[in-house]
Amino acid sequence: MGMYHTSYLAYGFQIPDTDGNVIEAALAGQPETHRVGYLHAGDYDRDKTFLTTECHEVDLGDFKVITPESFQRYEVPAWNAALHEAAVKLGHADHPEPGWLLVPDLS
Repeated sequence: MGMYHTSYLAYGFQIPDTDGNVIEAALAGQPETHRVGYLHAGDYDRDKTFLTTECHEVDLGDFKVITPESFQRYEVPAWNAALHEAAVKLGHADHPEPGWLLVPDLS
C-alpha cells in the first residue's frame, strides 16, 4: 500500500467531522456563484472536515504563489456569506471565522 501526499490552499473553515453524503445533501441546489464545497483531509483515520469556497490542490514538489492580492479578493464577502449559510444548514451556526487555510493530506 502506497501513501499519497498533497496539500490544499483553500478559503474556509473547519467544522466537526461530517460524512460527505450529509454535506452534499445540505449543499444540493446551491447557486453556481460562490459555490461551497468541502475537504476531508488529514492523516489516515484522523481526517478533518473543512467547508471551502476557493480551493487549490498543491502536490508535493509543486507550489502556489500567495500575494497580498490573494487576500484582498472582491469575492470574500460573498464567500463568507455562502460559507455561513452552508454551516447553518449543517447545524454549525457557531463556526470559526473564514480564512485562508493550508491543509496537508496524507492518505
